[in-house]
Order: sequence, then C-alpha cells, then structure tokens
Amino acid sequence: MSQLTKLDLETMNGHNLYLDKDYLRPYEDELLSQLDGEGYMQTIGFAKSVMMSQELNANNLIEGIKNDISIIDEVIRRKKSNLSESQKRRIINLYHGYRYILTHKRINEDSLRKLYSLLSEDLLEASDIKRMGDYYREAPVYILKGSHISDDYFMGAPHEKVPYFMQQYFDFANNREMETNDIDIFLKSQIMHFYFVYIHPYFDVNGRTSRTVAMWYLLNKEAYPYIIFNRAISYARQEYEENIIKGRTHGNITLFLKYMLTSVERELEKEYLVWNIEENANITLTKEETQLLEYFVTMKGNLTAKDLMAFYCNYNGSTKPLQLLEEKIMPLIEKGILVNGGSTKSFIARDTPNIILGINKKNLDVNPQKVKHLNLERYIK
Repeated sequence: MSQLTKLDLETMNGHNLYLDKDYLRPYEDELLSQLDGEGYMQTIGFAKSVMMSQELNANNLIEGIKNDISIIDEVIRRKKSNLSESQKRRIINLYHGYRYILTHKRINEDSLRKLYSLLSEDLLEASDIKRMGDYYREAPVYILKGSHISDDYFMGAPHEKVPYFMQQYFDFANNREMETNDIDIFLKSQIMHFYFVYIHPYFDVNGRTSRTVAMWYLLNKEAYPYIIFNRAISYARQEYEENIIKGRTHGNITLFLKYMLTSVERELEKEYLVWNIEENANITLTKEETQLLEYFVTMKGNLTAKDLMAFYCNYNGSTKPLQLLEEKIMPLIEKGILVNGGSTKSFIARDTPNIILGINKKNLDVNPQKVKHLNLERYIK
C-alpha cells in the first residue's frame, strides 16, 4: 500500500498538501533514464537557449498570448514591431524577469516582490494597484476554473492570510530536505509552482510569476534540463488546468506532478531528437527551425505542409501560408532535414500543391528508448 507524503504547505481548510511518492516513482525513473548520458542538457547554456526563446514564448502562450519566437527576438532587441504596446510589454517583462532570476540567487519576500514588479510592469489595472499592499494583494481575488467568463471560479487565499501562506512557501523553497537528487528538485519546483497558484498572492500575473519562480529555483539548483516545463504545459493546457483543479479540490497533487513529469519527458525526447539530427547531419539549426521540427513531431494528424502550417498558427498566431512555406518549411527541406514525400490533391495556395512531409531517415541514429513516446516511425520518410 502506498504511503502518502504530507508537505509542510497548509491549505485553506487547515489540512496540508500531500502526494504519493510510490505512485510517482516509475515516472521519475523514466525521466532519469531519458536524461542519462545527455550531458549537453545539463549546462547553463542549454537552459539559457531554452529560456530566452521557446520558454519565454510558452510562458505567455499558457495565458493565451501567441507570439512567433522571431518576433520575440525583434521585441527584445527593440526593433520595429507590429505588436501592440501591451503585447510587447508582456514579452519585455518576461525577458527582464528571466534576466533577473539568472543573476539573483535568493528567493525571499523582497526578491519575489522585485521579480513581480518586473513581470507586471504596466500590465495591472489601476484599481488593482490601489488594493495592493507592500508585498501582496489586500482584497479577495477570483480564479476562473476554465477559460470562459461564465465558468465557475475558485477564491484565492483570504487576503489577510496571504502573508501566512507565503511564509510557508518561502520556508518550503529554502528547506533542503527534499533535495536528494535532480528529480526531487524538479518535483519541488512544481510543488512551489502549484502552491503559488493556489495562494494567488496577486490580482494578476500570478501564473507567469509562479512558473518563473519555479524556473528560478531550478536555476539555483542547476537542474537545467527541467527548465523546459513551460513548453510542456503549452501543448496540453487543458490537462494542466484540470490537474490544478483536482489538486485544489482534494489537496492531493500527485496527478499534477505526474502530468509535469510525463510532459517534460516528452519535450526532452524532442530535444534529444533535434540534437541527434544536428549531430548526424553536421548542421546547426536555427531557433525557428528547431521549433518547427519539434512542432512536426508533436502533430497527431496528417503530416502535410498544410497541417504543419495550421499547427504553427495555432501556437504563434496567423501567418500567410506561402510565407510559412517559403520561410519556415522549405529551408528544412533544402537542408535535407525534412523530405518532400509528394503532392496531395489539395493546395496550399493557387498553383501551390500541398505536400506530404517526413523526417529524413539518413540523419537519424537514435536510441529507441530515448524517443519511445514520440511514435517516431510515423514521421520518418
């Protein structure tokens, strides 16, 4: 019989969060096996490359904000952009927040307040600013259970008890008991992620702050491969929200942690695949090419250029089909990474037939156990 582990994190009903370590162990072992021998993922360089492109994009995407990573680069470099000031602000704020957590170690009340100031700059309603104390909100906050205004809602922690709950959060973050290996560190980061959302110490920007602090903790512990968790969430947002709701309702966060373990493992399989292709093709892919290749092996339906374009637009906003074909897909075909498997009966645009796509098998020499959740056979030509 499994033994439940009670955490030193109190809930609003006076009980504590808990989890089932025995249930999680097989998923932990799988993830450890995935990372075994993959030293390139264990570096700060890997973490930074992930953070400042797809992770920054995904952290906003989880909130329903879609931006192409090439546009993110333009905004960060202060180049001209067609984005609204609000859209640009959400990118710049995360960029500043990420730079802050890369250069500051301590996670405490004052450093969190500084991080939140960076992430929320010029995004808060005037009425919310008036009801903010020195550190946290001083009024109730309502949290939708779904993505529609008609959905039911939860209440955040009573505002008068937020400092009490946040002290438990900081005590947990800075207690080294649950830090025996990198998997425990990753699980701890996601417990922090969950508990922050549960408390909801602010009126807005709680989600992005919770995920950024979890990333901060991982950076401090040099658990670099797990930085990829925002991207993992972005591909399964509904499941993410459902598991948070289950954890809030019952205090048992086992399923939330299982979701994080398995989702991150899938993203690390994609990272391994891209690394393997680059090694065998003796080529370095751009951030945009890497993203498109990872999109391709995430798709569940037909593997055509038209379907890949639709998948891309779902995560990055609308882009003209021919532009996507010429600027995103054709470079991967020309480099021999993707192959053209022939035309279909449909068209991308007038006089431009749709094409079947596949990964060039000549560039693959993968360990099957490292890609076992990708169903890679269906993508290879």
